[in-house]
Amino acid sequence: MKSHSKNLLLIIAYTVAVYVATVALQIYQPATGGYFNLGEAMIYLAALTAGPLVASIAGGIGSSLADLSTGYGIFAPATLVIKFTEGYVAGYLAKRFKGLRGKAIGALTGACYTALLLSFSVFYWRGKIYVGPEQWLSFKLESPLIEIPLVVWIIIAFVLGALIAYSVAKNVYGGEAAAVLLSGLIMVTGYLLYEYFVSNPLTGRPPAAAFIEVPVNIGQAVIGAAIAIPLASWLRRAGYVASGSQGQSE
Repeated sequence: MKSHSKNLLLIIAYTVAVYVATVALQIYQPATGGYFNLGEAMIYLAALTAGPLVASIAGGIGSSLADLSTGYGIFAPATLVIKFTEGYVAGYLAKRFKGLRGKAIGALTGACYTALLLSFSVFYWRGKIYVGPEQWLSFKLESPLIEIPLVVWIIIAFVLGALIAYSVAKNVYGGEAAAVLLSGLIMVTGYLLYEYFVSNPLTGRPPAAAFIEVPVNIGQAVIGAAIAIPLASWLRRAGYVASGSQGQSE
């Protein structure tokens, strides 16, 4: 009974975390009517610290509620299924891929993530972006337009890469760092299929435009994992290991 209550509290906490991360930063994608967000960071964090059940429920519900409340309701049914599946697979693979930890593995993993982050920084993330949703619960919001210089993205890439290297050397397995990134392919493929066959035709956009968002969604998975891994390491170092998760502090 105590375990069920703990899981319920974790589901509630992570659902809120996924929702907040998803609505805090939204970058509109005209080709599909979707948006870039940071929700994956909290889904992957749940997968690494609380297991597949919590990650799947929090991911599906938190993300779909974000769609509904910020004017992207057309994506909500697909988001519920896609993010539920992504969260479950991330948690499942993280449990199965336990292995590979140490300074060498950490350095290699950190270098790979740094290279990925730099690539997306140069080609997709630099420039002007709108911070936050344009509406919430039908209320129009003023989303500030800010410009993030390339040098800032480069600094972020190296800082996150260094944190990942340290995390994998200490409290997170290299297999887990790979697992959450692999689960992101579910999100990328799911939205590609939904936008191609459903949402783009319904909104009058060319179905083939769905392919334009593929690199954006890959980048979303990469930056989500890059944020989640150091946070998971910090939580484990603090002594937090939820039932159903695989990671252990050593």
